[in-house]
Amino acid sequence: MDWQQTASVGSAVWLSVALIASVLAGMQGRGKLWWFFITLLFGPFALFFLAVWTKPLTRRD
Repeated sequence: MDWQQTASVGSAVWLSVALIASVLAGMQGRGKLWWFFITLLFGPFALFFLAVWTKPLTRRD
């Protein structure tokens, strides 16, 4: 596998992680677009932070 294929696969994985974080943020009631861009910058670390260290928001009726 040459570097171009490695870069393509790595980019696809990085984008997929950002999309997963966006969906997870939406399920928790957080801003999807905001978390998408945070995850594009910080990658799996942001996804880990979103999934483990934050509590889901609660709705007030």
